Amino acid sequence: MKKWFYIFCLFTFTACVRPIETIPVEVEDVLPDSTATPSSTTVLIYGGPGSWKAEIAALKNILFHQSLSYEVLKPNEINQMMESDYAKYKAIIFAGGDAPTVRQALSLQTRHYIRRAVQTQGLNYLGFCAGAWLAVAPEPAPGQDVVYGLGVIDGPVQELTQLSKMGLKYALDRSIFPDGSQRNLLWYGGPITPNHAGSIVAKYSDGTAAISQIRSGKGLVVISGLHPAATKGILKSLDINDKEASAPDFAWSLLEAVIHDKLLPTFP
Repeated sequence: MKKWFYIFCLFTFTACVRPIETIPVEVEDVLPDSTATPSSTTVLIYGGPGSWKAEIAALKNILFHQSLSYEVLKPNEINQMMESDYAKYKAIIFAGGDAPTVRQALSLQTRHYIRRAVQTQGLNYLGFCAGAWLAVAPEPAPGQDVVYGLGVIDGPVQELTQLSKMGLKYALDRSIFPDGSQRNLLWYGGPITPNHAGSIVAKYSDGTAAISQIRSGKGLVVISGLHPAATKGILKSLDINDKEASAPDFAWSLLEAVIHDKLLPTFP
């Protein structure tokens, strides 16, 4: 009982620190919510309650300039989908926002379908911050729902970062990469991601896992506690003046990984 109370408290009060309510959105979203064609839709993006619209706009912009098709769907649309409908997508994306609100907006059946689509159909998954919190949950008992989130990865509850423990809502973190390079990236309440052997794509400045890639059944799951797609407008809204922290090139590498099922460089 104590364990589940801890999970409830952690997930309710820490998931991405509700940036959807605290950041004045200064990203002009001029792109449509769908560039799908009858024959091709590459990416499904969750765009309902709990999603951070500014980050979705940034991700749409990256995909558009890579000439890739996408659909941003609301819960009423996603909740009408059957499990087989996910087969037309190469990846599903959950941006930052408020993870408990996202979970509540999706029906139990939809959560089950997404989990199965990743693990048994090979639908790849990319989650930023709230999307990372949503991704990992203990494996449910047969016929039962996961205790929180979507649980596309079976695993223990993710831990709070040192930044969260310091009481910070957001910060720039000097993130570390496998080739030894470093750069400042926006953190806004994301978790310490799973630390499996050969899975860590980037570390926080304290050496804990910031971005991880994990095979879950047939699907590739990439989860990031950081926001590399943060635009200059987003950073300005937070009074952050650091051009390096806007990293659409790196954000594209994460998108490319799940779209093309392409593993990223990792720490040993």
